[in-house]
Amino acid sequence: MNAPAPTLRQNAGHLLRLARRHALSLGLIAGLSLAALSPANAQTRSYPTRPVRLVVAFAAGGAGDFLARLVQQHLQERWGQAVVVENKPGASGTIAADLVAKAAADGHTLLVTNQLIVQAPNAIAKVPYDVMRDLTPIAELGGAPLILAVNAGVTQARTLPEFVNELRAKPGNHSYASVGVGSMGHLYGAQLNETAKLDLVHIPYKGSASVVTALVGGEVVTAFSDYATMKPHVDAGKIRLLAVSKPDARTSQLPTFASHGYQGLDSYSWIGMFAPARTPSTAVQQIAADVNTVLRLPEVARRIAELGLDTGGSSQAQFAAMVTADFARWPAVMKNAGIKPE
Repeated sequence: MNAPAPTLRQNAGHLLRLARRHALSLGLIAGLSLAALSPANAQTRSYPTRPVRLVVAFAAGGAGDFLARLVQQHLQERWGQAVVVENKPGASGTIAADLVAKAAADGHTLLVTNQLIVQAPNAIAKVPYDVMRDLTPIAELGGAPLILAVNAGVTQARTLPEFVNELRAKPGNHSYASVGVGSMGHLYGAQLNETAKLDLVHIPYKGSASVVTALVGGEVVTAFSDYATMKPHVDAGKIRLLAVSKPDARTSQLPTFASHGYQGLDSYSWIGMFAPARTPSTAVQQIAADVNTVLRLPEVARRIAELGLDTGGSSQAQFAAMVTADFARWPAVMKNAGIKPE
């Protein structure tokens, strides 16, 4: 005996169940596809879980601030969370570093600074944190050789020997700017004083942009900085470049300090990202990988190169090793330059 034909109600119910199963299957497939395509895939969605603070140890306008904001834009897209830049300049970078060192160690508060992080403890008597104990290096964002620049309206010197002779002819009348006590610009000035027998007076400012403003305005006669920060004023004829710490394709016309016989002025200025110590290693490695991925983007590398900076991209372990080596190096340099913690 044949089974009774299904009623319209039964047919409708059966079709509805099939439609629901089909929709569920499509939803699962679409969800898996989006997860595979999204930068924040299943493995990385555990971080970040809320907006990230990017505390920058420089005033707005300098190379460090530019790098921080360039990386910020792409990390926001990659992480699907806001990344908020907070400029906290001053006290040779220790204000920003102290804030991050005391923040929750969960990767949601990060620091962007330069080699000041390892120099300041040797120049400031009471740094409120231990850089090697309280902070973890994450990634190098970029860097550049250091260049000696002069105010083109204050001095007629076009070479380093001419400038040295001019300073010697009028002792006690010249000063140089840096981003703070113990900074590389400060140390370079002290080293130049020692090797060239000069008496340049050091004047600290808050951030590289302020340093260049002081130089362009004639508040100081000279300063050591990176090409990226000074380039617009060089193009305008307000600043003249005399020497560079290391040979560089962007400033190939400049001689090195060593070529003029001045030793100890051959360092590389770097800018990097740090997290509070005890931040989980999984978060540290993920942040490092994401930052390096951003740095490899063609448009990011192009913009960094246009400013005269070298793009970072070393591994987290390599960057940590460089920070450790610099921390060990600078005390001897500062002692030889006669700089004592103040």
